[in-house]
Amino acid sequence: MRLPTHIPGARLRHALLPLLALGLLATPALGGQSQGELEAGISAASSREGAVKGAIAADSKTIDGFQGSIEDLHARLAALESTLAYEQGLLDRLKAQLSSGRARLVVLVKQLAQDRQVLVAQVVAAYESPPPSIVTVVLEAHGFGDLIERVDDLRAIGRENATATEQVIQTRAAVSRQVQRLAVLTASHQRETTAVLVQRDEVAQLHLELVDRQLVYVRARDAKSAQLGELSSHRSSLEKELSQLQISELQSQQQSFATGVPIGGEGPAGEYGFFPASGTNYTVGEEPTLAAHLNALGRALHLHLIGISGYRTPQHSVEVGGFADDPHTRGEASDTPGVEGVPQSILAKFGLIRPFPGPAEADHIQLLGSRY
Repeated sequence: MRLPTHIPGARLRHALLPLLALGLLATPALGGQSQGELEAGISAASSREGAVKGAIAADSKTIDGFQGSIEDLHARLAALESTLAYEQGLLDRLKAQLSSGRARLVVLVKQLAQDRQVLVAQVVAAYESPPPSIVTVVLEAHGFGDLIERVDDLRAIGRENATATEQVIQTRAAVSRQVQRLAVLTASHQRETTAVLVQRDEVAQLHLELVDRQLVYVRARDAKSAQLGELSSHRSSLEKELSQLQISELQSQQQSFATGVPIGGEGPAGEYGFFPASGTNYTVGEEPTLAAHLNALGRALHLHLIGISGYRTPQHSVEVGGFADDPHTRGEASDTPGVEGVPQSILAKFGLIRPFPGPAEADHIQLLGSRY
């Protein structure tokens, strides 16, 4: 049986539908129990993937919650570390000053002891051999000038002894007061430093505990992610097996039409591929690409696909039952008898889609991702 070489799109489509329906009724049923098992497996895997994704999202939310607290503790820990470093530096300086003061105090105490020994020796010497009186000095002096000099020397020695002793006593007292003050400051800063250190250790321990708790959820999420990868791989394997089964069953149908002009020239009746009907236009817009995809589909599935309507002018589109701005007028569609029994999943593998539902539009094909 030969079909007319060209019938306006809508009328030819309606004329071919009964023949295609008879052809489909004559083919074996798809899949049977084996296909049902594959579809059930895919559904179960998809359901499980959804559950695992939900669990991963919950773990991620919990991890993010921990992360906020961890960052706050980290900032607090950094501030305490800075305070502790300042207090420790100040404490070290106070300890250094205290050590220096104590060393100075030791020196002064030793010097005071020496000065007291000198004074004691002078007192003993004065007792054993009293210093010359003013009369003796006058008598022994060689002139008035020598007399004045001897008297001044006696007075200077007395003053120097008294001054040295007084200075040592005063310096010792001042150093002692400074040492006491430094000791008080050192003890105070030691307490402050210890308090900051204890607080730092507590915050660090809390920070570590939160990180450990977060790590539990991170490991759980990683395990679930690995499980999700296995589920996705298993589902993809099932989908591939199902697609191969569907392709095999579609190939067994061996739907073909005896007329048409093959792309690139004449071809024998029943040849697999895409064949635009005489008088159709597949040169505008996406039509050449669409025709190439349809040709690949036909060859792969052993289908004889006839393009009965590609690009149409707005006027012609209205005349055959379409619209003035439908996809045909943009060079984006093909009415292609022979694809009615091809599932959407198979069409998608060849970059094609059947955008409109219903048997009347079962042969309307466009490129995947084009405007509908």
